Amino acid sequence: MALLSHLLQRNVPVSLSCVRTFVDFLRNDDIKLRKYSTKAIAALCRLQKPPCIRVEKVFEGDNSWLTIDHYQPPQTQIEWEQTCFLDKTYLGYYAWPKVTKYALNKRERYTQENMPEQVAILYDRFMDKEFLIRTIQLAILDKKHFSQIHFRMFKGIFRNFGLAFFDNFMEQLYALIHETAKEKQEGSHRVAAEIVAGMIRGSKHWTLEMLDKLWSSLRPFLTEVCNNLHDDLRVHWYNCFACITTNRDPRRIYQFIDFLRTFINKNDATHWSLLIYINRFGWRIPSMWHDVIESAKTLLDHSSPIVRTLVAK
Repeated sequence: MALLSHLLQRNVPVSLSCVRTFVDFLRNDDIKLRKYSTKAIAALCRLQKPPCIRVEKVFEGDNSWLTIDHYQPPQTQIEWEQTCFLDKTYLGYYAWPKVTKYALNKRERYTQENMPEQVAILYDRFMDKEFLIRTIQLAILDKKHFSQIHFRMFKGIFRNFGLAFFDNFMEQLYALIHETAKEKQEGSHRVAAEIVAGMIRGSKHWTLEMLDKLWSSLRPFLTEVCNNLHDDLRVHWYNCFACITTNRDPRRIYQFIDFLRTFINKNDATHWSLLIYINRFGWRIPSMWHDVIESAKTLLDHSSPIVRTLVAK
């Protein structure tokens, strides 16, 4: 399995039996085999992803249009697709190329009508609710720390297939955060955090309609998570928020920015420890930094030393 996973290349067709083996081993009892199969599925999703359309843009004038302050969310799909998003925060700050290439904000997704057979294997398996439940339950046992391998696999699945499995995943997300067995709570939250990070990163080129469905479901879910986090569970959601905000244009995920804005007037450690991850956006969110500073001033004499420390950061 280790050898097979290293043989996945763009210029070498992957046999159908190989794809089936990787997918089937996601449910294997051996933890090492599950690890290799997870890596392989993440790699397969990357190999199978539909291409982007890249265009050139000439930069003129100031850089204020790159900030969230001057951004008006588009009202039509055409406006959304044609918006120039630049995910690297150094662009416009200390690097300003005259011409740069960027991807149009759209990507084809597989449907049952245009799906190659090796892609259909993944689709059929993940459409199977029992397969999904078993895969998630085994993932709880795999590691104690947030897994970048799991995150990349979930990201690839949502990038390539869009909302095809979304409802089943949302059902499992609620089951994970409502886990009552103490010995499984930490692992359940870890897997939930990996899935949410994969969902949001994988939705990079989704349509406005798809994003509306994503955030109408994710916002109440994340609100419940953040309002009920225990100390032992926070680290997994820290990693989730880090994955969401790293190298991402804040305008592209303005729904997530709006969600984070609700944290500013909170006065507890959980919300402020998660709010810290806006530092990944740097100079691109000036008005939000202003609001954070004004709120932080009121918490400098907070009774909790943890809150005071977080405010100071």
